[in-house]
Amino acid sequence: MFPTDRKLRLLERLTGVHVSKLSHFTELKAKIDEITRRNLQLEILMEIARQINLQTSLDEIIEGVYNELKRVIPFSRISILTLKNGRLFLDSFSPPDGFCRKGMEILPDWSRVLWDAVSNARLILWNVEDGIADRHLMTLGIRVAVINPLVVKNEVLGLFVVSSFDQVEYDKTDLYFIRQLAYQLALSLWNQKLFAEVAQAKQEWEATFKAVRDLIIVIDSNLKILRVNPAASQFYQVPEEKLVGQRCCQVFCSSVAGDCSRCIVRKALKNGETVSAQRQFDDGRIMEFYAFPAFSENVPAVVVTGRDITEKMKMQAQLLQTARLAALGEMAAGVAHELNTPLAVILGNSQLLLRECSLKEKQKSLLENIKNCAHRCKNIVQGLLAFSRQGQYAFEPLSLNDVVRGALDLVSYHIETSNIELAVNLSKELPLIEGNGQQLEQVVVNLLLNAKEAIEVAKGERRKIEVVTGYDSETDCVFIRVSDTGCGIPSEKLLHIFDPFFTDKGNYRGTGLGLSVSHGIVHSHGGRIEVESEPGKGSVFTVKIPVLRDDEEFC
Repeated sequence: MFPTDRKLRLLERLTGVHVSKLSHFTELKAKIDEITRRNLQLEILMEIARQINLQTSLDEIIEGVYNELKRVIPFSRISILTLKNGRLFLDSFSPPDGFCRKGMEILPDWSRVLWDAVSNARLILWNVEDGIADRHLMTLGIRVAVINPLVVKNEVLGLFVVSSFDQVEYDKTDLYFIRQLAYQLALSLWNQKLFAEVAQAKQEWEATFKAVRDLIIVIDSNLKILRVNPAASQFYQVPEEKLVGQRCCQVFCSSVAGDCSRCIVRKALKNGETVSAQRQFDDGRIMEFYAFPAFSENVPAVVVTGRDITEKMKMQAQLLQTARLAALGEMAAGVAHELNTPLAVILGNSQLLLRECSLKEKQKSLLENIKNCAHRCKNIVQGLLAFSRQGQYAFEPLSLNDVVRGALDLVSYHIETSNIELAVNLSKELPLIEGNGQQLEQVVVNLLLNAKEAIEVAKGERRKIEVVTGYDSETDCVFIRVSDTGCGIPSEKLLHIFDPFFTDKGNYRGTGLGLSVSHGIVHSHGGRIEVESEPGKGSVFTVKIPVLRDDEEFC
């Protein structure tokens, strides 16, 4: 055993406290208790930090803190309040009571103390005996409360409140511990807030990615597909999971005309610039592709977008066609008027000579040729005048069914005597249009005669022309559809069939103005002509005219 003096000196060295023989054991025990208490608080902080993660709910966090905290300090209740858009809400508390409810708002006039802690971002030790009234705390029966703001990066996220229904005292050690605990909770709230924002942004991006109607394909530097949206999967008719992992050439080059030397993905990866290209597929669709270089953590990749521009290209072609026709129309009008007078002289003189002169057979044959050629030139001039739209036509409400019936009266006999089946299906309830019946009748006659000639050229066993009228609700138009089983039109000629003087009927069959004139007439009615054709199978011409509405005025 150590002598008493030596024990005292040893205790003084260990504790740093000068003690008397009567009190040194008491002071030593208090010092050991304090160290034990701090170690326990540190242990609790570490345990709470371990339990908190992004998947832990606020209620679970509060429950864990409640169970651990009661091991070291006296309290009756803990709660977390969060600040959202300048408003304070009670988010979680333990234990539950009959007064508070999750999500209730704490207004400034209901709890001045809580809002003071928020406004000044400082810890407040509130005691009912200090005479500072607080309706919220006093209604709950709280007598002492430690109100600690949850602050991260100078932003107040809310409050952590430790309160007691009894008159207890919290020393500096307790307050320091509560402040450290509040800091852990603040970090947890901050991380959960960031996680929620990232999750929401990801969800919104996912929804946008899936909703976009354009094709979206993400490709890595090894030309492997990382991701596709539903539009791309639907376009290539391959499930998304089967597209991912394939090399892009396995998808693109099998369907797209071209070779890898022109690949926009390779060019975008090589040059680091956006590259675009247009591709026409076997089914006739025209797609416009863009390849955007993208870098994620310095890993190169390419985002490819694709858009169907088939209709856009058709509209551009129609606009170009309309402009060309307008220019040619002006020229045609001038030429037609200049030719009218000499043609009238030639035709009149040839007819006069044939009627009044005694001619030899050879002379008569030559004059007949002159007269026939003059008639042909006259027909061309009349076509030019119609093409240039020099005549003035009155528009009035009419039915396309009546237009079709009038055209059939003119040409049905010629069609049927050519051993061609003529099927007519007219819609019973067809909305009226505003137009000129004579002009539209000319369009239908042109289409029927073209169909007849196409069937005669084809010389196939199936000889049929079908005429259908109806209403298209998507475009709010009525239509006339003339389909035939003729020879069809090659794709390279489809772009030119509405050009003036374009014909593939030979030098002595047709002037090449029929479809041009028809196109001009339909365009003047605010409509359009659509054509689908396949060589060897036939053609379908569809004339669409806008429906007449009650609020439209007649010119």
